[in-house]
Order: sequence, then C-alpha cells, then structure tokens
Amino acid sequence: MSTLKKKAEIYFENNAMRYMEDHYLRNEFHAKWVRHQKILQLIEEFLPLRDSTLLDIGCGPGFLALDLAKKGYQGFGMDTSPQMIGLATNLLQQSKQDAWNFILGDAENTKFKDNQFDCIIASGVIEYMNNDYQMLEEMNRIIKPGGYLIINVTNKLGYSTSLNPITNLFKKIPYVMTILSTIRKHILNADYGADNLGFTPRKHFLFSFKKSLAESGFLIQKNIHHDFSLLPAPFSTLTNKFLGKIDHKLDFLGKTPLKVFSSSNLICAQKNES
Repeated sequence: MSTLKKKAEIYFENNAMRYMEDHYLRNEFHAKWVRHQKILQLIEEFLPLRDSTLLDIGCGPGFLALDLAKKGYQGFGMDTSPQMIGLATNLLQQSKQDAWNFILGDAENTKFKDNQFDCIIASGVIEYMNNDYQMLEEMNRIIKPGGYLIINVTNKLGYSTSLNPITNLFKKIPYVMTILSTIRKHILNADYGADNLGFTPRKHFLFSFKKSLAESGFLIQKNIHHDFSLLPAPFSTLTNKFLGKIDHKLDFLGKTPLKVFSSSNLICAQKNES
C-alpha cells in the first residue's frame, strides 16, 4: 500500500492545474491565499534584509516565490510535482523574475548543503509526511544557525475542518461525487467539481507539535492562529462567494481564547544558534 506521502505526491501531480485555479486564481479569500499573505508578513518581519536566501518547500505553482521575488528576496522553490515546477517556472519567467530557481525534490531529503538557507517556508507540507521528525531534522540541517522555519500545521481541534472525516465517508457513496460536483460548479461557477483526495492528511495537536519543534532544535518566535469560518467545510466552500469576506474577518478570533479552534497554525520558529 502506498504511503501517505506517495499518495499526496500523485494527487498534486495529477491536480496541479486544479490546485492553482481553486486556491489562487478563483478566490482571494481562500484560506491558502490568506495564509500566503500572512507568510509574506512574517518574512518581512523576521528577515528584513533582502539578501537573505530562502527555500519554499512545496512551492506549488509559484505564487509565493513570485511575490517574494517582487519584494527583492531570492531563493529556490522545491516540489515533488513536475507539473507544479513547470507552472512555477513559467509564472516567474512570464513576470520576468529571475531571482528564483525551481527544482524537484523531497522535503525529507533535499540534497542541499548544511546551513544553506536563512529561511525555509513549508506551508501545506508536513501534513503529507508520514511523521514529523524526518522532515524537521532535514529542515534543521539546511537552515543556518539563527535562521527561521515558517511552517503551517492543520489543527486537530479546528472547527472549519471538523466535518472532513464525515464528508470523506459520504463521498464514497455511489453517485455522490457526481451530485456534489454539479452543485459546486453551479454555485461557485467553477471549472472543477467536488474534490476527493482519496486519502486523509495528518492533523496536529499544537502542544505536541511544539514539542516536536523543540526536540528538532527550533524555538517558536510567533504563532498565528488562523482560518476560521461561520460554517465548517464543505458548507464554507459552497458559501464562500457570499460569506468569504465575513469568514476572513473572523481571524481576529486567533487572538482570543477561541484560538484553540483555529483550523491552521502558522508558526515561525528559529533554529538554535548552537
């Protein structure tokens, strides 16, 4: 049986165009696009010098690298999907940005030199690994002492994704995917129907992940609790056209006791100097 990591690799290779359309081009209030903006803010806060060298692991279609290049940052984008690498390369070439290079690679075995990067971004990656430690140890190896890891984890207590296990079971019923796809295309005016990963990404208890980071040589500098919605998915997806702006404004809850129910945690952690 294929591992979670391998299943994810196959999915993203086969759905690169869908991913780009759904998460970046169709909706400015999609959680991944909002997270994208928060990552840019973290990088400018913790790495104000533009001579920093960055690595975006799981770079996808390259939108983060493009925005970083426009701000003067240089680096590499890495992904397991040749389709994603092709999209990212074309995006930056069309924008006439040449400060970034894109390569195929494995987050658990990058082949980069020790202490090579000032910062690594790994957003939407670790939930597809079979465990935390191999990837975190590799990140520690290639980040410079005092450098930063910006990483996002999906919260096991998250409200917005709380119905995912039920939804995944529901999608296995015959004809359900056809019906859901028709509804999605009609309501969202989307090119693609309902999505079915065919596997379940990992979620984390934040306190456990903090321990994993510490054991891997990282100290958390900032933790942003984000991704709240009035309705859990898939209802939040179908109503996003009408409620997206409201859902986006709910991120203020990340600074209240309700932060424990955020669907995502965006963490900036610093590698120990020693």
